[in-house]
Amino acid sequence: MKLEKRIEKCKGKALRDFNPLLAYFHHVFHPAAVFTNFKTFAIIIKEFFLLQFLEKFGIYKIPVVHVDHPLDKKVPFVPEKVTIYLDYINLWVRPLEMIAERLSFMQYGRACKKWMRMFRGLYLKAGEIYHFRLTTTDRPNYDEMREFRQIHALDPHFLCVPSLHIATVSLVYAFYRQLFIDEGFTQEEIGRWRPELYKGAIDIADSVLYVKQHSVNCIPAALYLVAANYPEYFSEDDARKFLDDMFRNQKYFSEEDADEVRNFMKNTFEDYLEKGKKLPKESWSEPVKDFLSEYEKKQKQII
Repeated sequence: MKLEKRIEKCKGKALRDFNPLLAYFHHVFHPAAVFTNFKTFAIIIKEFFLLQFLEKFGIYKIPVVHVDHPLDKKVPFVPEKVTIYLDYINLWVRPLEMIAERLSFMQYGRACKKWMRMFRGLYLKAGEIYHFRLTTTDRPNYDEMREFRQIHALDPHFLCVPSLHIATVSLVYAFYRQLFIDEGFTQEEIGRWRPELYKGAIDIADSVLYVKQHSVNCIPAALYLVAANYPEYFSEDDARKFLDDMFRNQKYFSEEDADEVRNFMKNTFEDYLEKGKKLPKESWSEPVKDFLSEYEKKQKQII
């Protein structure tokens, strides 16, 4: 009876109908997840904020590679996409509020803990590359919108390859897709929420190029990171489909250019996969490191 009431309570709701602020209240101090949560927050501070600002102020001296690509210019700067770009946290927070209502207290806590461990893992895996080479791109000096002023103040822009935005949204989709199965969600619920999650992930992936926070070089590396380290959730074919679904039905640049962008990213991803399969699992990051080393050499030759 309790399960039926929980299902009825969520019936007909889209994920966007769930309040992310309530999710923070339910999630952060949940007894099953609280220690995992704060350990994850500590890793995010260390591997995202401290890493960049210590580099910015000259305390760290990790080499910085510019990873811009000529294809980036084919994707126009669309400032209004910034609200979608900034939605990448709420993409996983809103479903947390949904499962707070849909699952039992302890089921919810276990799911939170599992997600936060995986989320923390993204930062640790990306950190293997960031501590080898930091990466940046040329982003517009645009301050007409408050969101861009905040981004430029809080993000020194040294963590481009791999894109944590892309790694996060792809793993969010994969995590909840599996959770829906593991926790016995109804077909009606899955049919309503899974496509919404996927569309949100793709829209955010498109936005990272529209707002010029990333290059076409940043996205394949992120999907490779997820496919290499979380294959039971996000397969190589999932990554291929993700790339193929980007920039569909868009109105900002030509379909011919969109095809060129997609094909470049797919070919780069396949190159990482091919090289990664020849290495031990713990050396998964070597193909990306090799790519950055080669990019760095080419820049020095040009200079």
